[in-house]
Amino acid sequence: MNTSTLPSGTRLAFIGGGNMASAIIGGLIRQGLPATQIDVVEPFAAQRDKLRAEFGVQTFEQADPALGTAHAVVWAVKPQTFKDAALACAAHTRHALHLSVAAGIRSDSMVGWLGTERIVRAMPNTPALVGLGMTGLYARPAASPEDRRLVEAVVGTTGRFVWLNAESDLDAVTALSGSGPAYVFYFLEA
Repeated sequence: MNTSTLPSGTRLAFIGGGNMASAIIGGLIRQGLPATQIDVVEPFAAQRDKLRAEFGVQTFEQADPALGTAHAVVWAVKPQTFKDAALACAAHTRHALHLSVAAGIRSDSMVGWLGTERIVRAMPNTPALVGLGMTGLYARPAASPEDRRLVEAVVGTTGRFVWLNAESDLDAVTALSGSGPAYVFYFLEA
């Protein structure tokens, strides 16, 4: 586990409240971030109810002006819904750092949809769901050293991480760390 901590008063917004978002939220709360500092946009009522019950976070069905208070926005949506969600949230979140855990969405596309260059892509693997993951990180040049530390504190709740120099290196990370654990589990079952 990495030891970076979030600055006091940090507010986070999650767009998407599925498994990976839940793993990160749970880790953040276990490390002391108050649930009142986390907002989640999740379109499915049952998942919103689950997030409120399990973590005590504030949830929204769709983009809300409350997102404007977030220091960072974590994108944990399915790749096919990213663009529409980004366009709906952009007006509220342009000032924030954006951290995407959505597979296959290049940061150039995100810049166009979100209207900001402060973007970090993260490729976590399945063991991140239980705090034992390995996450590859790529930051666009506009992400400051403070932005990187914030990202480290967020993804550090799911395991270890490594910074990459090129966005294209995330493809290799996905192939190795993303698929590797699945192959190991497959062979263990045999």
